[in-house]
Amino acid sequence: MKFDYTTTFSVIEWLAVTGLVQSIFILVFIVFRARNWRQASIALSYFFFLALSFGLQFALRLEDFEKPIRLALWISREMGAPLCYLLVLQVVRLTDVPERRHFLILLVLPLVALGVFLIGQERNLCEDEGGGWGCQRIIDILYWIGSMASALCMLALWAHKDIFGKLWNTKGGRERYWLIMTLIIANVLRVVVSLMMATGHLELGDSDALQTTLGIAFAYLATTTLFRVYPLPVQLSATSRAHTFLLTEEERQIAAKVRKLMELDKLYHEPEFSRADLAREVGTSENTLSRVINRAFGKSFPRLLNELRVEDAKRMLNDPAIPIQVLAFEVGFNSLASFNRVFREITGNTPSAYRAHHAEIQRKQAEDATNE
Repeated sequence: MKFDYTTTFSVIEWLAVTGLVQSIFILVFIVFRARNWRQASIALSYFFFLALSFGLQFALRLEDFEKPIRLALWISREMGAPLCYLLVLQVVRLTDVPERRHFLILLVLPLVALGVFLIGQERNLCEDEGGGWGCQRIIDILYWIGSMASALCMLALWAHKDIFGKLWNTKGGRERYWLIMTLIIANVLRVVVSLMMATGHLELGDSDALQTTLGIAFAYLATTTLFRVYPLPVQLSATSRAHTFLLTEEERQIAAKVRKLMELDKLYHEPEFSRADLAREVGTSENTLSRVINRAFGKSFPRLLNELRVEDAKRMLNDPAIPIQVLAFEVGFNSLASFNRVFREITGNTPSAYRAHHAEIQRKQAEDATNE
């Protein structure tokens, strides 16, 4: 077995390692923030295969295993399109997971692979290479047909094009809209690169470089958006377990609607957002809404909004480039004075003191790392 033990990496290998680190970070982030594993399964699957593709790209250093690694790399990349389809539907429609019929799209890849393998066996395409999945002719055909199948998966989203306009006009929906557009564009470009390579318009090395670069760009953009779209800063369900027995089935449904509106639409970022607005959104009276919030989340409506706003503010305070007045309005406060008052009431510190304390911790960590 031939293995390169030197410490010299090519540019594409450095890119692969960078993308792998980014993808693992996203996976860890989702794992630690996920409250519902069923709901998080599609996102976890998507970023798992993205991380796998980066790892396999780096693993091509093992020259003796290039063909099986190429096959695994093809699988990890082509899984992106069907998982992209499911993830887009989940984010747009705010559903737990899409309806079962949509998961049939996951059969595209195995059916394509099985069909190509059977054709290869029937026509003895790999007889001179000993047969099997590692045959170069099989891999070439897989790249061509797999690219076409991925293109069809992305075109399937066209059947749901009306939901994107509705999302743009939904309160708090624009952040999700741009996350979805980033996801779609990244996968469409990846399909284009695969088709160009399969048709001979790109060399294999150039295709790998472009695929890896696109993956890194998407992982970076997804990371910057993920903190504002996917997770919930305050675990709304933490108190609800103790009060579930107090809620009727109808009230549980109202609580679930409130949770979704806060998690994904982040309506609390609107300074003028009121209890009446939320009651209208979930289709109930203000009195019923107040009772549900008190029982399900263990706090009043104003307290719930302020805690969510402060959690977002704490995260933004970690970036010294954002002025405190700017982030105060960004998270939903209508004045700097009210932001300072509420922030101190909830955390025990002023925003400035919190930022300074965080900067000091980062400085000490940097010094410790240097000393080591």
